[in-house]
Amino acid sequence: MAYQLGLDTGGTYTDAVLVDDNQTVVKSAKSLTTHGDLIQGLRGAALGVLEDRFRPITLVSLSTTLATNALVEGRGRPVCLVLIGYRPEQLAKARLVEALGRDPHGFINGGHSASGEPVCALDVKALTELVDSVKDTVEAFAVSSLFAVRNPEHENQARELIHQLTGKPVSCGHTLSSGLDAPRRALTALLNARLIPLIRSLLDAAQQLLSETDINAPLMVVKGDGSLVSADVAEQSPVETILSGPAASVVGAQFLSDEKLLMVCDMGGTTTDIAMIRDGQPRLSPDGATVGGWRTMVEAIDVKTFGLGGDSRITFNREKRDFDVGPERVMPVSLLIKNHPELKDVLHAQLELPRSTTHSAEFVMAHAAEPTDLTKQQRELWEYIKHKPIDVQTVFDDQTLDRAMVRLSQRGIVLRSGFTPTDAAHIVGDLNEWDTEAATLAAKLLMRYSENNLGIRFHSVQHFAQHIMDSVSRLTVLAILDTQLSEKIADNSRFLKGLDSSQRTLLANLLVDGENDELQIQLAMRFPVIGLGAPVASYYPKAANWLKTRAILPEQGNVANALGAVVGSVRQQQEVIITPASGRRVNVHLSSGTQEFETLEEGAAQAIKEAEACATDLARRAGAQAISVDHIRTDNIVDNSGEKVFFESRIVATATGRPSTV
Repeated sequence: MAYQLGLDTGGTYTDAVLVDDNQTVVKSAKSLTTHGDLIQGLRGAALGVLEDRFRPITLVSLSTTLATNALVEGRGRPVCLVLIGYRPEQLAKARLVEALGRDPHGFINGGHSASGEPVCALDVKALTELVDSVKDTVEAFAVSSLFAVRNPEHENQARELIHQLTGKPVSCGHTLSSGLDAPRRALTALLNARLIPLIRSLLDAAQQLLSETDINAPLMVVKGDGSLVSADVAEQSPVETILSGPAASVVGAQFLSDEKLLMVCDMGGTTTDIAMIRDGQPRLSPDGATVGGWRTMVEAIDVKTFGLGGDSRITFNREKRDFDVGPERVMPVSLLIKNHPELKDVLHAQLELPRSTTHSAEFVMAHAAEPTDLTKQQRELWEYIKHKPIDVQTVFDDQTLDRAMVRLSQRGIVLRSGFTPTDAAHIVGDLNEWDTEAATLAAKLLMRYSENNLGIRFHSVQHFAQHIMDSVSRLTVLAILDTQLSEKIADNSRFLKGLDSSQRTLLANLLVDGENDELQIQLAMRFPVIGLGAPVASYYPKAANWLKTRAILPEQGNVANALGAVVGSVRQQQEVIITPASGRRVNVHLSSGTQEFETLEEGAAQAIKEAEACATDLARRAGAQAISVDHIRTDNIVDNSGEKVFFESRIVATATGRPSTV
């Protein structure tokens, strides 16, 4: 008997699961994710399942929500975006200006036409000057050239030049998507470049784990469509791992349930990810993965991601006079004070003050290695926190540090701690892992703040904690309804739509079960919900009850991501586009350039041959064995008064296989 190890690194927990050759779960374990040093969390989970009797390990597969969480929380490393052949006004599309933030970018002459012909030569001099001016302040580069999917020549030239000048990672748009929407392709390349350092640190930690545990097996990573790729491929295209964790959970849900029609809800520390399974198959996103409001061109399982998790930050909303949940993730105060018990005195001291403030019961700590490129205020904040966590009230005696904290949080350099739904679960008794007294003290500070600001007056900490947990259950229902409505509308629209703000407010107010409420809404879903993740037992029974449906909470649901990671397959696609040339001739746009053929059938034959060969090669390089390949051809030919007019043909070859175990 041989065994396979599945790992999942989430925002809060790192999970491990061991399966045998029959894909029977042998053992599972969890450990806290250690963001500052990922190997500790991986090691803690893996050692919980590895025993000498469970050898040999022939495959290790990894899923992660780190990339997803980074996009949801607005975190990422500094990069430079190189736009070849773009007009400045195109920067306003696909929210590129917002995505860039303060990161540098440059417009370089070059690019190609829709037929794949160069518009002009690549301006190597201008590109060199741009790269030289930013290379010391960025960690990676993203390159997007106009119509590179029809001819990638200039993107490839730029990549080689940037490598020579800097040695830093370069993400090219044409390697990530074959879609024609240039601004969205540029956005996808930009996000990919930002995620490379993050995913590289995770893969380095995983390789270290394999070395420490004497495992000589291939390391695979789950992509956003649920398929697997080798670690080397994932490191070059980390944006394809956005929704990796949710995709793995959907694969795991399929494995754990026999339902043909099912909503999969995966609740972690940072996000809730929701997807539909219909006829036993997950729905793929028809227009690219959308995460944290960013519409990428990455093929992925159709997952809606909401900033709602067990570690969502609880903050008071003065306008609503009630508490908001998320979307920012913070460390639960009960966990922080378990690790730093001396900080409990700070909470006691804050309660002795006459009033609470917006930063009561909040702490901040270092979350990464010491950075070098800090402003004066950021450096001052870093000096406060680099050795140990400190309460935010003390830091904010100097109000100039507020913006510095926001910026360093976005960059993942610092981490806040505060009251979360996980702390509420400790107070009501659903959890007993960390410091319940610390959670109670923090709850009292928030209760007092609510009362002082004309909010709800809570008669006990249990009342307050239950209110927070009910809020999470209501938000879960809204997320489920949002997903269902989005799916229905998306079938008839290229833009995803769900509940608007007024509809969400109405439903949130009516989705209650108080005895004195004069108006209530009753909803009934005709399919069950499977809840995955550590926190779901606290929230999903009530959410399912409000929706008059059944909540499935499988025994292995809290490690479904790790399970999905190890039972998946490699799947790689290659698309080739054929467009009209003069007369009956056609242009076939290959990765090596454009070739012209006498007829469509001659061109299609070559396109199929090239697409299948390329897909097979991609699958082999992605770590597959026993590869099978097929293709789909779609012709766009219009009958114009009896005359056949050819517009375009698409050849999509798909190669699949199980991961190699050698």
